[in-house]
Amino acid sequence: MRGFLAGGLLAVSMSLGLAVGAAAQGLRVSPVLLEVPAPGAATTLTLRNDGSRPITVQSRVFRWLQPGAQDSLERSADVVVSPPAIQLAPGATQTIRVVRVARTPVSGEEAYRVVLNEIPDQSRRQAGAVAFATELRIPVFFADAGVRSADVRWSLRRSGGATHLVAQNTGDSRLRIADVTLSAPNGATVRHPGLLGYVLGGSSMEWPIAPAGQLGGSARLSAATNLGALDVDVPMR
Repeated sequence: MRGFLAGGLLAVSMSLGLAVGAAAQGLRVSPVLLEVPAPGAATTLTLRNDGSRPITVQSRVFRWLQPGAQDSLERSADVVVSPPAIQLAPGATQTIRVVRVARTPVSGEEAYRVVLNEIPDQSRRQAGAVAFATELRIPVFFADAGVRSADVRWSLRRSGGATHLVAQNTGDSRLRIADVTLSAPNGATVRHPGLLGYVLGGSSMEWPIAPAGQLGGSARLSAATNLGALDVDVPMR
């Protein structure tokens, strides 16, 4: 069914089990996904410190692309976050703005990630210990008024000792896929609970999903997506 999701996406709404906020140690962020339809150019994130000590949070924005069927984040000046760094006392809340400042209009759907780093307090680091910055990545999507829905072709391929699930999206907007089950005619079943990933508009993605040979040939794919329930036969290429 082209224009929605090729190969059997049912036009029914279903929950993807998204949490209302993402948390990393003491830092809590909501919402966990930002969508800005045209003519809008700005949105906000709310950060809260649920911990017992002050925290410092750095915020950056990256353009999200998928060259060669791999996720890639690239620095971009088209979208900015303000303020870019904050300190939160225990129990404190801060709103930050995410603004598209590019002068060119959005074409289709543009994908970004707001990367939030909770910076370790070096004064509390124990001698000989290594402190790591905790990171959250929040998806942000800017879309024009005529954006086309995801239009995805699915296939399987064997590579490097694994069977990969391949998604080719010729639509404008992303597809989020989760709670994947692949059922093969030979009786084999592969399950991937939770989020598998996204395929962005005009992009391809693939995920190693099973050992090579486990599924035999083609399989039946069922999953939850942001557009509804997916149930489709997937050929081996």
